[in-house]
Amino acid sequence: MSFGVPIIILSLTLISSAAPIKRTAVERQVNVQIVFLFILLLALSVGSTIGSSIRTWFFSSSQWYLVETASLSDRAKQFIEDILTFIILYNNLIPISLIVTMEVVKFQQAQLINSDLDMYYAKTDTPAICRTSSLVEELGQIEYVFSDKTGTLTCNEMEFRCCSIAGTAFSEEVDEAKREGEDGKPGWKTFKELQQILEGDANPFEPSSSQQQFDNREEEVVREFLTLLAVCHTVIPENKDGKMTYQASSPDEAALVTGAELLGFQFHVSYRSTSPISSLFPL
Repeated sequence: MSFGVPIIILSLTLISSAAPIKRTAVERQVNVQIVFLFILLLALSVGSTIGSSIRTWFFSSSQWYLVETASLSDRAKQFIEDILTFIILYNNLIPISLIVTMEVVKFQQAQLINSDLDMYYAKTDTPAICRTSSLVEELGQIEYVFSDKTGTLTCNEMEFRCCSIAGTAFSEEVDEAKREGEDGKPGWKTFKELQQILEGDANPFEPSSSQQQFDNREEEVVREFLTLLAVCHTVIPENKDGKMTYQASSPDEAALVTGAELLGFQFHVSYRSTSPISSLFPL
C-alpha cells in the first residue's frame, strides 16, 4: 500500500497539470527577440535618464532660465518621469507590427495551400483545407514522421482477396503453381470452387459414401465460416438506392463483410426476419 500511494499521487498530478501552450519555432524565436529588444529599450532609457540627470544636476547653475528643483524627492520623481519619457521616445525599437505582419503572411500561406492543385484529390473532389495558420511555418521544418499504423499515410482501402478454411486456401485468382499442394497440404482453390462446394447437393436416396461424407463435412465448415464472417462484427448496414453499403469503425471489418457478400452471404438488418443474413445458398 505504501508503494501505491506515491504512484497514485504522481498520476493525479500528471493528469491535473495544465496542457502546455503549443507554439511554433518561429513564434518562440520572435518572442525571445522581442524580450531582448525590450531589455535593450529599458537599458537605453535608464542610460539616457542618467545622462540627462547628470547634466541637469551639474549644470543647473548655468541654466538659470530653467526652473530646477533642488530637493531629493523632486529629483527622484523627475528621474522616474524621465525614464518613462525615454521609453516612449524609444518605443519604435520594439516592432509591434511584426506580430500582425506574421499573421497576415501565415493567412496568405494558408490560402495558397487551399488553392494548391497538387494537393487536390480528384477522385472524391476533396481539396486541401488549412484549418489553422499557426503551423504553416512548421511544414518546412519536419525531419521525422512517426506513424502508428499503415492507414495513417495510405489510402487504407481494404479488399477481401483470400481466406483459409480448414487448412485450404481460397482466393479470387490462383496461380498454377499454388494449385498443387506441398508436404501433404491441399492446394489453393478459387472462390468459384468455393461456391461450387456450397452448391453441392447430395441425393438422399443414394447410399452415402466416404467421399460424400467428406464433401458434406467440407460444405458444413465452409458454410459456418462464411456465416460467422458475415455476422461477427460491429458493422451497420445501410440500404441506399437498392444497394447495400456498410458503415464500419475500421475498413477491415467492412472488407470482411463485403467479402462474405461477394461469396453469397449478405449481412442485413430485417425487423421481419430473425436471420440477420441472406444467402444465395440454403442455410
